[in-house]
Amino acid sequence: MLKNKICGILNLTESTQAMSPLTSDRPVAGLPFGCRYRLIDFPLTHLTAAGVETIGIFMGDHFRSLYDHVRSGREWGLDSIHGGLFFFSSATGTHGSGHSGMLGEDIYNYFNNIEFIEKSGAEYTVIIGSRTLCNIDVQAVLRSHIEQGAEMTVVYKTVDRPTEDNMRMNCLKISHNGLVKGLKTCILLDDKEKALLNMEIYLMKSSLLIKLIRHVIAENESCNLSDVLHQAMIHLPTNGFEYTGYLKSIHSIKSFYEANIDMLEDANLTALFKGSHRIRTKVKNEVPTFYGKTSNVCDSLVANGCIIKGTVNHSVIFRNVTVEKSASVRNSIIMQGSYIGEGAELEHVILDKQVKIAPNTRLSGSKQKPLVIEKNSVVSLIHEESSS
Repeated sequence: MLKNKICGILNLTESTQAMSPLTSDRPVAGLPFGCRYRLIDFPLTHLTAAGVETIGIFMGDHFRSLYDHVRSGREWGLDSIHGGLFFFSSATGTHGSGHSGMLGEDIYNYFNNIEFIEKSGAEYTVIIGSRTLCNIDVQAVLRSHIEQGAEMTVVYKTVDRPTEDNMRMNCLKISHNGLVKGLKTCILLDDKEKALLNMEIYLMKSSLLIKLIRHVIAENESCNLSDVLHQAMIHLPTNGFEYTGYLKSIHSIKSFYEANIDMLEDANLTALFKGSHRIRTKVKNEVPTFYGKTSNVCDSLVANGCIIKGTVNHSVIFRNVTVEKSASVRNSIIMQGSYIGEGAELEHVILDKQVKIAPNTRLSGSKQKPLVIEKNSVVSLIHEESSS
């Protein structure tokens, strides 16, 4: 690998429990989003838009869907002779340490593949996950890092009041000179205190990252890379870079649902997909969507290849979805290849891929608790969730 300015690390060893059943056979990064994208498309685009040519994807379980989607990284310009895309699953972190690098101790996966960082030849490394939905200019983060002369730079977003999902995040304390002086969970903030949400995007010299990883292993500690970075952020001079664009933290079914529904507002759609750069994804050519004479579509995003004969209102419809005559889909997310039979009624529902809804079936969740139907399910019943 030739010398690059920045090396990218996608830290995808993320807990999937709160996202079940959508993550029963895929990681958080593999979740479909916005009609035709996946969450991994966003960090990949952030890095490649900044000229990053070498990216390591460090994964946990259920990574087949990521392989299938990303492959050589051609859509992001990563299929070149310089650098490229490298996959490191938890299984590749076993040699020499006796540890698998599973969730809770993924630091062993990084240690056993530390040669990737060394051989990248990059002076700096950016670490980013897939839960933070944003459109960030990595080159701007690098410029700020160099100007401030700090050891590390961490990206944050200022919000007046944290949402329920933001409470799961850590908040920064920033001094007047722009350096981080503390870290605490958002749930501990005072009511009048603004939240500086830690977006878990870090930039530092590659040599420092290697040193941090080796130090933890030498101390025989079992932890996540994120824990290592949190400790380093407190003890080393760390620059805070404020991000001001669209942000959604994907930590639950509810936040995933809300993020998709947010895209029905033009301002959110433009800010996320056309902010600092256009988001790239795997290209799939489909025929245009067919709208029957009985169709009624309002305030929705509908991908190619669909057949719409019924009513679709305030919903996000992925590729190759069929909505039969007199069927009604409201405030819902319908993923690729799903079929909704004649006379069926869906409201506040998330259908995973390839779900079949029998005619005259009624499914109802709520805004606070959307009803999720697992991938490849066949449903023919009346199911209502309490709106409380």
